[in-house]
Amino acid sequence: MLHVALANIKTYARRYIAVILAVAIGTAFLAATLAVNTSTRATLKNSLGDTYKNADLVAFQDWELAPDDPDFKYTELGLKQVQQIRELPEVSTAYGTAFVSGELRTADDGYGVMLQPVSAEQNLGGMELLEGRAPLNSNEIILDDEHAQKMLVSVGDTVGLTGADSATRDVKVVGIQRTSTDPMLSGYALVGMQESAWEKSAGESAQFQNIVIDARDSVPAAQQALAAYLAEHRMIDVSVMTADEKVINDVAMLTDGTDQLTIVLLVFALVALVVTGLVVVNTFNVVIAQRTRELALLRTLGAKRQQIRSSVLIEALVIGVVASLLGVALAVALMAGLIKLLHVMVPSLSYATLALDAKGLVIPVVVGIAMTVIAASLPARRAMKLAPLAALRPFDAASVKNRAGKLRIVIGILLALAGAGLLAWGAIDGSLPIAFLGGLLSFPGILMLASLFVPASVFGIGKLVAGRSVAGKLAALNAVRNPGRTTATATALLIGVTLVSMIMVGGQTAKASLNTSLAGEFPVDLTLSLYERQVDDAKTQELARELASLDGIEETSTFVAGTAEIKGREGEAPVQLMGVDPQGFSKTVLDQSIVPADGQIIRFNTGTEEQPKKLTVGGRELDVKVSSAALYQDLVTKDTLESLKLADSENEYGGVLIKAAPDLSNADITALVEQIADVANVESYMVSGGVVQNAMFSQVIDVLLAIVSALLAVAVLIALIGVANTLSLSVLERTRENSLLRALGLKKKQLRAMLAQEAVLIGGVAALLGLVLGVVYGLLGAHATLSAIGEMSYEIPWLQLGLVLVVSIVAALLASVTPGRRAAKLSPVQGLATE
Repeated sequence: MLHVALANIKTYARRYIAVILAVAIGTAFLAATLAVNTSTRATLKNSLGDTYKNADLVAFQDWELAPDDPDFKYTELGLKQVQQIRELPEVSTAYGTAFVSGELRTADDGYGVMLQPVSAEQNLGGMELLEGRAPLNSNEIILDDEHAQKMLVSVGDTVGLTGADSATRDVKVVGIQRTSTDPMLSGYALVGMQESAWEKSAGESAQFQNIVIDARDSVPAAQQALAAYLAEHRMIDVSVMTADEKVINDVAMLTDGTDQLTIVLLVFALVALVVTGLVVVNTFNVVIAQRTRELALLRTLGAKRQQIRSSVLIEALVIGVVASLLGVALAVALMAGLIKLLHVMVPSLSYATLALDAKGLVIPVVVGIAMTVIAASLPARRAMKLAPLAALRPFDAASVKNRAGKLRIVIGILLALAGAGLLAWGAIDGSLPIAFLGGLLSFPGILMLASLFVPASVFGIGKLVAGRSVAGKLAALNAVRNPGRTTATATALLIGVTLVSMIMVGGQTAKASLNTSLAGEFPVDLTLSLYERQVDDAKTQELARELASLDGIEETSTFVAGTAEIKGREGEAPVQLMGVDPQGFSKTVLDQSIVPADGQIIRFNTGTEEQPKKLTVGGRELDVKVSSAALYQDLVTKDTLESLKLADSENEYGGVLIKAAPDLSNADITALVEQIADVANVESYMVSGGVVQNAMFSQVIDVLLAIVSALLAVAVLIALIGVANTLSLSVLERTRENSLLRALGLKKKQLRAMLAQEAVLIGGVAALLGLVLGVVYGLLGAHATLSAIGEMSYEIPWLQLGLVLVVSIVAALLASVTPGRRAAKLSPVQGLATE
């Protein structure tokens, strides 16, 4: 039967091209999804994990490991611990990473900077020299390239540097390093110093956030040695992870301690697997169904059931191997091209990277082969159950009028209802696995019920748009006369459009929700603090109006800051207060929930300590409201601040709160900060805020969505190939029927128009249904995934969805061109003679 299988592939090559394309595109979709999984981790490692991306292991203080004991003494990671770790036989080298604030002064201006320890041999901490060398003594530093250009500083220049110890000294710039891509650091000027010099400059703040470690031979051996070292020195609150594990841990910290990233990517891979299977099985079902008569004829000539089934499986195996390898190659080429295009179009996103692993390449090939063989075996097995003479008769498709169709409808209803219930439950409960299971059950159920509503929808819309056109009337009638064929044609596009719209809606909602969460974390874009000036509200408001006229600034408002005594359970303690005008503050703040009312205090950074409903502040009782936003001063209104007894009125200062335009890049923000400092005649370190973090996190989200957009292109290809395949096979199946229409007087032009209108009707209805399903699945899936992070913001990208609808209709029209031309070329006599 091997010869029969190979002969069939050669004889029916044109028919199998459609199958190969379907399997290749489905496999490419799965391969691209797995590539997105690994590439997302690599991209996050290049951004959030920039300071330890080259390390084998990362040791850090893990607050969750600390015992619930008020007398527990937390571990301090300093240069002493780094040197002890370096001496371990299993460790090649180790360095500490830390950042403390300082000030750098040039001949023209002063700049707020972050001081970090570096070493000539160090590359584990993210340091990448672009020019010069590393600092070798306490009088040498390196500076990051972006801020060196802004400061007009180059290698060989001498600048003044003030550390956390308040000591100022002249230092020489001996090197330029690459600017960090870490969202928490990229907005700051980074100054690298020799380790011992950094420790002296940092003073009491000389503690490392991380210790990055390079293993000598084996990473597990080094990890065991570190565990033993930590146990010996009783550092029970220190964890050791690989760099990849630390990235996931950091992402989990950003999402309220939940590793949503891994869950989302895993579910996305499962969705890709399901869609791949549906597309391949659907296409192969049509091909094998068309060969029922051929297989039955072989049976009548003496071939056994097992022989014919083996022949079909051999064909499927050969096609599966070729198509799967082709699909994986297509996915790799597509992802590599998109990453390169992203680098060219947006140079600031150069940290986006393509990462592949053996698992991500092997799994799609195995799945593609398995799906092809299974897809071929199921209809072949059904055909083998028929007696040869029965199989030679016209095939009775499953419909509501026969047992198979009724069983399918019953199963479809059960699956749709059960899946919808689980989907709703998962969304309400915020459980992504439950929601995914609901989608996994409901979508196949809807597809099984498609024969009830797709043909009727096509017929109804067809009657509305057909008018007096013969071709239009025939196209509408075809949908009703053979509902199984119409449903099969629509299903491929329905799957693709549902997936595309689901990703679009889910991705847009995820971005909006994460931006809302970031706005709650960093509610003020920029703060200009006038520390060295006496409070003069009139002059400050005049400055605010002047700043509001700058490009890149949307709104400004003023504030007054002071210190008052707060009366708590353990006596009185000083509290930093910021007095704002509620009306002006509401225009500049990103989170309206922290706008204070008179007689109210908004408290920040309170930790786990439970706050009372009322507090006595500056001799006045105020209502308490707690927020998790990152502000260093508690908020009150200006009127409330004036009514309080301030601890030191001489140290009061004013300032301006600034809302920046949302479309500013990191470079624009840096330039804006310098422009604000020039207008206000202050040093640039007096301008601070969360806009830099907001911009970088939004940029990271955009990178991930840009990578996922590769899957949208693949999903669209699935839909296009599915429509073209099924319509081509449908035309082959209707050769005699179309020839009979020609013999009865239908012109070639009318035949092509009939097929085109039929394709447009089916494509349009399938696309509309897919858009509705995609919006529902996208919104519910996003809610189940992100509701645990915080407040949800739902957004539907109407323009993109409209574009998907237009592309689907145009694609369906184009898919009808070749089959229509082929049908029109065939003479009626030849077509009627076809078996």
